[in-house]
Amino acid sequence: MYVYFFVALLLSSNVIYAREACDIKTIREFYNNVKINGPLLIEADKKKEEISSLLNIAEQRPNPELDFEYLKGEQFGNDTNTYTLTARHIVELGSKRDKRLLKAKSFQKLKNTELDLSLFNSNLNATIGYQRLAQLNVTIDSVKEAIDTFEKIINKLSSRDRLNPEETVSLSTLSLASNDYRAQLNDLENEKTLLQGKISFLSNCKNVNPSYEYINFNLVNVSDTKSDKTGLPQIENLKVELAESELDLQKSLGYSNISIGPTIEYQGQGIDESISAGISISFALPLFHTNSGGKFNALKVTSSQKVASNNTKEMLRIERMNLVVKLKRSLATLSKMPKLKELELKHLKVEKLFSRGVVSIPMTIESHRQQVDFLKSKFDTENDVLNTYGKILLIDGNTTAFEKLL
Repeated sequence: MYVYFFVALLLSSNVIYAREACDIKTIREFYNNVKINGPLLIEADKKKEEISSLLNIAEQRPNPELDFEYLKGEQFGNDTNTYTLTARHIVELGSKRDKRLLKAKSFQKLKNTELDLSLFNSNLNATIGYQRLAQLNVTIDSVKEAIDTFEKIINKLSSRDRLNPEETVSLSTLSLASNDYRAQLNDLENEKTLLQGKISFLSNCKNVNPSYEYINFNLVNVSDTKSDKTGLPQIENLKVELAESELDLQKSLGYSNISIGPTIEYQGQGIDESISAGISISFALPLFHTNSGGKFNALKVTSSQKVASNNTKEMLRIERMNLVVKLKRSLATLSKMPKLKELELKHLKVEKLFSRGVVSIPMTIESHRQQVDFLKSKFDTENDVLNTYGKILLIDGNTTAFEKLL
């Protein structure tokens, strides 16, 4: 028991060390880490193993049957004993086993494709969350700076013995602005706390606190059209394929199985004994049905699935077309926004004017408000581009293009 406890303690310490030893510095490193070490990958692999086990069930053959019969009677005053032993092998007509395997493989292909796309979508959203966390750090610093600036001016005005009417109004306005920014800071800190816990779990690392880095959105490139052989349209095709495999299976169930094998009979009457051998064949007579109900239902399910899949693929085509338009519009808007470094340089110049007292208090408040609002708008646009681009890649099934952007 002590050995077991020691091993468990050692393993748990290794896990904790692995979590704390993560050294993620860039968004690309985070994305690769999530793909390789994320807990969702383990979950997806276990799910695939579960789905793969269905093939083992489908390929099973029926066990042979063994019948034994004993009869005891009396004839002409002599006891009669009859023993009959029959071994039967079940032959599945209609290629039932092949149809079961075909259906299991179709189901496996469908579910594995869904799992791969779902995992890609989760990793993509986690990476966008990582970038959002970095953006929050920048926004929080900007809000703190605004509060600090406001507090300095408030303390300066409050220290004066007498204020003129404009300074009195400015002091009141600054107090309101400072409290408003404190409320915003509280919301931002709360969002960061919740997001940080989620990102730490998805990356399997503790204390993830990223720094904001520039993403070259000029690398975003999507075509106006795509094939329906991959991505979400492919899933619809696989759903139809699965329904058709079920129809083939139901057709095969219309054929009766044949049980065939040797039969040996021993009969003893008094001192007379006899042994007989032969072949036993049995099968169900298709007098009442040939699984017409099952075939009819599978046919209707297949027909319904084809209509549903065609509708979904058309909706995906329309959605993708609109997403491309949205992406191009957002990219055009983002390209006209100054980069963060340019914004910081301009803000430093303005801060120097604030410190020299050559800028009015209303302009000080307005400048910081515009600074914070611009950061929020810029980051919202960046995240909108990432989300839209990710949705297009998910529809296309292009799981490698996103990493090239990072």
